[in-house]
Amino acid sequence: MDFTAPSWLPLGIIEGLAATPYGDIAAPAMLALIAFGIMLFSVPGAMTPTAFVSGLLFGIGGLFIVLFAALLGSHVLFLATRYWLGDRMKMRFGKRLDLVSQHLGKRGPIYVATARFGGVPHLLITAGAAPTPMTARAFAIASLAGMLPVLTIAALAGSGLAML
Repeated sequence: MDFTAPSWLPLGIIEGLAATPYGDIAAPAMLALIAFGIMLFSVPGAMTPTAFVSGLLFGIGGLFIVLFAALLGSHVLFLATRYWLGDRMKMRFGKRLDLVSQHLGKRGPIYVATARFGGVPHLLITAGAAPTPMTARAFAIASLAGMLPVLTIAALAGSGLAML
């Protein structure tokens, strides 16, 4: 069954890109760049529709594209926030942040995964976790665990719509 995207979906750019000679690489790269930018600049509420469109265009493979790009964008923002704002936040909030940091040092990954799954804005999670002693690896794994269910459901829904 040949699928053509409905006119109300803004997929013309990606479909046009896919029709070029390098479309097999360019279209997924464009989608990955969009997902990376969404997470890096903390655009609220945009990752789920992006995962839906990825499933619509690339099937379940689109999930891996978006998930990898979102994880990379989130990780870059975490490291940049830790590098540039970590010391400023520690100076500003002082002892109050120390108490929270001790608690998040032990249970931080659980809170990050739960907050990602629960839909807490990305910037709050990342900025809140950056000055804590949580390692970058633990943050990445917790972010992946929190984003995986929601993005999987959205990509599967897009993939299912594409089969109609």
